[in-house]
Amino acid sequence: MSRLFVHFSPVKNTMTKHVALLLILFPVCGHLLDIKFYNNPYEYTWEEAVTFCREHHTDLVRVRTAEEDEALQYSGWIGLSRKNATSPWKWSRGDEIAIFTPWHGAPNDNENCVNRESNGKWESEECDEEKPFLCYEEKLILVKENKTWEEALEHCRSLDGVVTEDPASSYRNHGYDLASLITPDDYTTARETAKEATTDEVWTGLCNLAGEWLWVGGEEMQYEDIPKCPTEGLCGVLEKNGSSPYGIRNCQQKRNFLCSKMN
Repeated sequence: MSRLFVHFSPVKNTMTKHVALLLILFPVCGHLLDIKFYNNPYEYTWEEAVTFCREHHTDLVRVRTAEEDEALQYSGWIGLSRKNATSPWKWSRGDEIAIFTPWHGAPNDNENCVNRESNGKWESEECDEEKPFLCYEEKLILVKENKTWEEALEHCRSLDGVVTEDPASSYRNHGYDLASLITPDDYTTARETAKEATTDEVWTGLCNLAGEWLWVGGEEMQYEDIPKCPTEGLCGVLEKNGSSPYGIRNCQQKRNFLCSKMN
């Protein structure tokens, strides 16, 4: 069952007022797919809405199935647009072509952005119109900074962490960690996110300690064919354009990395 919360974010063109965002949670599959949706009743153009969602959350919502669409229950801009009347409809995150599109009538030629109505139907609109909008937030974060594996681990664990005088606290009280990729959905989500990386591979939470391969989050290791040796100084990566579930690289190399929210 969905739960409803209230989240506050800045209102357009003011530093002092705030507007309530409705937070809708619904169950999805996958270790990294704990997705939250935010309904902002303040009105923005489509481009302004994209900017706001990317600054404060992940992006405008991307809706792939009837189940996801039904769970929203609110109206506003969604992350679907096109360049012109002959271009395909694509989601703002990942440049993915939309397959599920419950249109309420055929889109108009001069309307290139999509508004979701309260009845669940989607309508094309002119992108410079101002409307409420729907943001979403994922557990997975791509950090486009080149760091060694250990530096990446420290970076992830510093995000939204508990600050204490104990220098080891980041290894016990942290909100994020390097990403553990456990399920097939995790790999799909991670590889799609990694496509925006500035390096060909990204660090994950796979590492070797005392001769044992493990995920830094403590999840059970699912690979039986992972090399047993040499192991010293080796850590796990995900290729953004490859098909292998993991790669093994020198931990001192520097590349982008994936952080995931712990809960």
